[in-house]
Amino acid sequence: MLTSEGRTKFKRTKIRMSAEEQTMEGFDILDYLYEHGAATVEEIEKHTGLSYGQVVHKIESFIPWGYIERLAE
Repeated sequence: MLTSEGRTKFKRTKIRMSAEEQTMEGFDILDYLYEHGAATVEEIEKHTGLSYGQVVHKIESFIPWGYIERLAE
């Protein structure tokens, strides 16, 4: 579970994806991070229109794949 989401920023690390990976949901989050470099959960939530819980869930699912990196607070 993510803690201190309001202070922690995340950034997108991988640019290219396989066809299988492109079927995953949440690429609006990845696109936002690509365009802005880094963002907090709240910034992503406002931009995408997803709920706070949905954003946290997507971020947690992308971190193990290496698509999102948690930055130091």
